[in-house]
Amino acid sequence: MSQTPQTIRVGVVGLGMGRHHAEQYRRVPECELVALCDTDELRLKHVAEQMSVTRTWTDPHELFSSGEIDAVSIATPNTTHHPLTMAALEAGLDVLCEKPMAMNTTEAQQMLDAAQSRGRKLAIHFNHRMAASIRYIARFAHKGELGDIYFARAVWHRRRGIPARPSFVHKATAGGGCLIDLGVHMLDQALYVMGFPRVVGVTAKTYRKFDKKLVPDLEMDVEDFAVAMIRFATGAMLEMEISWASHHHHPEQIVLQVYGTEGGALRRTEDYKDLEVSVHRNEHDGLTSSRMVRPPRDMASVQADFINAIREDREPLCNAEHGVRAMQILDAIYESSRTGKEVRMDD
Repeated sequence: MSQTPQTIRVGVVGLGMGRHHAEQYRRVPECELVALCDTDELRLKHVAEQMSVTRTWTDPHELFSSGEIDAVSIATPNTTHHPLTMAALEAGLDVLCEKPMAMNTTEAQQMLDAAQSRGRKLAIHFNHRMAASIRYIARFAHKGELGDIYFARAVWHRRRGIPARPSFVHKATAGGGCLIDLGVHMLDQALYVMGFPRVVGVTAKTYRKFDKKLVPDLEMDVEDFAVAMIRFATGAMLEMEISWASHHHHPEQIVLQVYGTEGGALRRTEDYKDLEVSVHRNEHDGLTSSRMVRPPRDMASVQADFINAIREDREPLCNAEHGVRAMQILDAIYESSRTGKEVRMDD
């Protein structure tokens, strides 16, 4: 494998979600999208022609050992994240893996350990964290302008949004349902804004209520609704509500609320469009409000940051340690729902 300081050669494995990865890499001047891989030959041919990529593979392991790339995106079904990432790291590649990082904490930790032992970069595709609105709120929080953050609420509700694909609704291939699909994004956003405080306890409940009505032919065995209370060593709490299907007033709504001793923040979206992004602070014995008018100029994609992390020899912003923390909490949510008890994590 050769790598120059000027250009990082990138490949993408899996051209469902991976198509977005490929499009983002094409916008990064410091890298070159040189290879695509998918087991669906028709889709592979179509995307390769669209993006003018001439080097294609149907076997990811052959791509990893080809010597044609320096870094790779793994954008395949959840159950393959661990084995493909491990194989890519073994081949000496830096890796950007789709979320969720793995099927469980054990797999995620093995991926992190492999990256560290081989001196490779491993990033997780928490692309929602890179949204301008989240970065805007995080700036106030990380500067201490919200004071001591003691409560946050993270919500992603869909009215009718169960994915009609077996790989999403079977635990054996997905690891979970709406929580591991959508909830992992909300969890990551909240943890990022709050500064990744240490978790000490999780109480949760998951439900499957709409499978027979909405996807009767798929034999779904994962949840379509989840609620959790996450307790931190700081004394702060995070409430999460996630649904693929619910009797909700809007087809798709995302909310992040943060409360601190000196201020609070709100992000509310419908149909992926920000309706309100605001910060409210105590200043001069009165309440002042700030609203995001335009995205910050330093807005970057996960792919751009991943490439820059390789070039600058630093940890990616959406790094593997964050992915492991998210998997630990997701595992605890499922365990709490199974047992009906709080899962203690302070041991």
